[in-house]
Amino acid sequence: MESIKIDETLMIPPGRHTLPPDKVEERQRERLVRAMVACVGRQGYKETTIADVVAVAHTSRTAFYENFADKQDCFLEAYRQMTAGFIGASLQAAEQVGDWRGKLDAGIATYYRWMADHPEVAVSTVVEVHSAGRRALEARSVALEQWTRTLKGVGVLARRAGADVEPSNAAYDAIVLTAEAHVHDYARRGCVERVAERAPEAQALARSLFGCDAPSARAA
Repeated sequence: MESIKIDETLMIPPGRHTLPPDKVEERQRERLVRAMVACVGRQGYKETTIADVVAVAHTSRTAFYENFADKQDCFLEAYRQMTAGFIGASLQAAEQVGDWRGKLDAGIATYYRWMADHPEVAVSTVVEVHSAGRRALEARSVALEQWTRTLKGVGVLARRAGADVEPSNAAYDAIVLTAEAHVHDYARRGCVERVAERAPEAQALARSLFGCDAPSARAA
């Protein structure tokens, strides 16, 4: 999910149109997902109603229930898209760097910048997910594990490069949860656009746990 904006490309042309039914449904579903993020980011999960979501999405309650079983179901789809967005952005940034130390720094820095640039996503994925029920917490666990696997991938690259690097599972968890805690703190206080200022701390922690205290040339 690169944006929560609902623009003309997601709307159904007025009057008679030639869009096939599957495209109509696809656009409605995407608008509902984006609207869910916008509403939850602005007013919180518990306070968000289906009426709020369909109003922002410019759809009907009928369209909502054709796509999702309930509010939680819609939130979970939004959460999956949001977490895939920041993990994908971090991986893409790391791919642009050759050295494994640079990949480590670039991936962490990108996570912070991505959250700073997507405040509604930061609030929804890091703060409000804790209010969305057991299934949402299970989805968070899956996302954290996916994020941890990206760091373990850097560890694999480091060993292939001859580095004596073997961080423990606790070390990987410490990096991920430290970054998430920074975003949670800034999002809760309404200043997540400044959270990238904490990236150097997470980078320093990661370097220490990877046994490479010197900052890379690509550090944020």
